[in-house]
Parts: sequence; structure tokens; C-alpha cells
Amino acid sequence: MIIVIDKKSIFGNLNLKPLFKVMKNSIKVIIGFCVLCGSAMAQDNAETAFSKSYSFEYDTQYAKAMEALLALKSDSYEVNFRLGWLEYLSKDYINSEKYYKKAIELEPGSIEARFGQVLPLAALGNMNNVLTIYFDILKQDPNNSIANYRIAYIYYSKKDYTNAFTYVSKVIKSYPFDFDSNLLAGKIMLDSGKKPEAKKYFLKALEYNPQSEDAKNALKKV
Repeated sequence: MIIVIDKKSIFGNLNLKPLFKVMKNSIKVIIGFCVLCGSAMAQDNAETAFSKSYSFEYDTQYAKAMEALLALKSDSYEVNFRLGWLEYLSKDYINSEKYYKKAIELEPGSIEARFGQVLPLAALGNMNNVLTIYFDILKQDPNNSIANYRIAYIYYSKKDYTNAFTYVSKVIKSYPFDFDSNLLAGKIMLDSGKKPEAKKYFLKALEYNPQSEDAKNALKKV
């Protein structure tokens, strides 16, 4: 026997639209709750992974520190940035640079990731690439004291005293009493044969740190 169910006979003239609307809204609420729960769980997992990672790093267990983050299976900026640092500590400079580069791709405006990328490149001796990255930083932050100082130091190492002084001067303009910049400026002037100018910078460096043997020895050469 085949029974044919007539919807009208079951529900009569009942208007089901309000009921379906309530059910639809309830489903949305349930889905939203599940999404929030999932996000909260993901956040908890990330916090736990990063916490473990820092603990392992403190104990110099860099491989385990990386494993804790890799277990997240996340390609986020934060994970790549952190892996770049841990690979650097592990002396795997190739992979370190790779992770920092990925972090920059994810956050093109990141200055901190560029400073991170410099670490493995410098360890590999790629100073031309290091210089390029510092110039990239200055495009975003022309007065960045760290980038300007390091560019000056690289030029000083290359005996390019004109460019070296140009960039260290930018730091001194913003930080007139900065020890490292005044000391470097003095060395640049000394090696350029400008002893009176060198003496001025060495004296200022000594005012900041009267115990500096480096500054004292440099001043003796003036």
C-alpha cells in the first residue's frame, strides 16, 4: 500500500514562513557560534605553540622550537617571521632568509622583517644585498637611525668616506648625543685626514661614555 502524504492535510492552512525564518536564523546563529569556537580554538593553539616555541628557544632547543610552530600548519606572517629567527639561531642561513622573505611578501610594509632578513644575509657575506635592504627600509622610513647608521658603517668599511659621513650625519642630526654615531663620524673624519673634525666627534663620544677605551684610543690618533 502506498500512502500519499498531503502536506496540506498535515499542516492545514498553517503559515510556515515564520517558522522557516526562525529555523533559518537559528542555523545562522549555530554556524556563527561554531566559527567563533573554531577561531578561539585556533587562537589558543597559536598561543600555546608560540609559548612552547619561546620555552624551547630559551633552552637552545631550536629544532623543537620550530616544530612547535610548524605543527600549526600556518603560513602566517608571525609564524614565518619567528621561523626566520629560529633558523638564524640554528645557523641555517639559507632557510632563515627564505622565511624572512616570505614574511615580507605577506606584509610588504614590514620594516622589522627586513631587519630580520639582514641577519642571515650578513652571515652569508652578502653585503651588497644587505645594503639594498637597508635602502628599502629608508624608502619607507628615511630617518630610520639603525638603517642609516649601518649604511654608514658599510660604506666606512668600504673606505667610501663621503657616503659614510652622509649617512652617519643623518643619525647625528636626529640624535646629536648618540655615542656610536659620534664615534663612527670621528673615525670617518680621521681616516679622511680631517683631524680637527674627528677630535670634535671623539670628544662628544667621550662625554657620553668617558670610560670608552675605543674613543680614548681614537682620540690619541688626532
